[in-house]
Amino acid sequence: MSGTIGTPRALLSLLIATSLVVAGAAQARDAGIKPEDIQRQPLSSALVEIAYSPSQQSLFVSAPDWKEEARSRVLRLDPATLAVQAEIPLQVKGFGVALDDAGKRLYLTQGFNGSVGVVDTQTNRALSSIPVTEKTMLEQTYKQAGISGKRLEFLLKELKRFKITEDYQYRIREVKYDAQTGRLFLPGLGFGVDSVLFVVDTRNNKLEKIIPGFGYNAVGITLDEKGRRVFVSNMQGQLITLNADTLAITSTKEIQADQLLNLVYDGKNNRLLGVDQGIDRDDYRNTHLEHEYAKRSSGHRVFALDADSGKVLASELTDEVPIGLLLDDGNQRLYVANRNGIRVDQGAGTLTVFDSNTLKRLQTLALPPHPNSLALDTRNNALFVTVKNDGASTKAGKPESVVRIQLHKN
Repeated sequence: MSGTIGTPRALLSLLIATSLVVAGAAQARDAGIKPEDIQRQPLSSALVEIAYSPSQQSLFVSAPDWKEEARSRVLRLDPATLAVQAEIPLQVKGFGVALDDAGKRLYLTQGFNGSVGVVDTQTNRALSSIPVTEKTMLEQTYKQAGISGKRLEFLLKELKRFKITEDYQYRIREVKYDAQTGRLFLPGLGFGVDSVLFVVDTRNNKLEKIIPGFGYNAVGITLDEKGRRVFVSNMQGQLITLNADTLAITSTKEIQADQLLNLVYDGKNNRLLGVDQGIDRDDYRNTHLEHEYAKRSSGHRVFALDADSGKVLASELTDEVPIGLLLDDGNQRLYVANRNGIRVDQGAGTLTVFDSNTLKRLQTLALPPHPNSLALDTRNNALFVTVKNDGASTKAGKPESVVRIQLHKN
């Protein structure tokens, strides 16, 4: 009879065929990112961080100019083609970015100028910067802070080596925007002194507060907007938690990661995800702390920490010198940009893809020379990565790039 299975052999053949179809479908779902999914666009002599605007369906990329500062820009890109839609001139170099999409504002850290840049993303023009710190005579500053002995001697040698006398006491690299209060939070890396946290009131465009107590090289920062918490990590193995409304430090925890450079808050699981960079900072850190720091991690790792206790929930190796990371809730993925070397002639950077629930590594993509910052368009399921030059590319005058990766639903 047509359409019936008359023999065990026929039944076996059907079962095998069905299993192959199911296996093939599963393999297609787990195939990950393929070469044809990757599009690269060279853009500028320097690119740093990237942000995606869902409301305007545009990418914004900081493009500082190291040779002629007044040529620094923000590039506005078409997220489908990576074509430049607008070039927004800046007076000084901008690096880290934070987007207030509803307010049509992009904020940039101007780490070598002690200020925060402001861009109107609707009109594509730069507005007045917000100053957060001033230059000081650093030797005098160190002495006034009570620094003496070997630590002072070390710092003065560094000033002499770099021919510095007057400079900003703090460097700002990362910035996070809190939509509920309109505040910006910016860790200030202490230049020889303990770090602070700058709080900027964007509704009045002014510095609101400088909060001390963030230790050696505060670098990573993320927000729990619903729980009203700010998390800051430093390079002496500490996690500092701040109340986002009262601005009071609520805890400082010793954690098992030495150098959490960048952080992401996972609200579904109340976890902090971070990259432990693994660069040798022993001399600087030990001198700053005035004792030998006992390392807790091998570095070059991804960590998942309980956001309440700071305890390690999971930890996995990534490639060397991880920089940026991005949590993709929709696809249950964590993407990590790895430099794979510092100041090398031939960069061999990678993008590692992890299961965001287990931190199991699923894929490693070559993305040379040095992938850096990441952004996500959830509507079109696209990942964007800034890729920086290595030594050879810089000498050859090649532009740095933005990469678009078409993702696949899992």
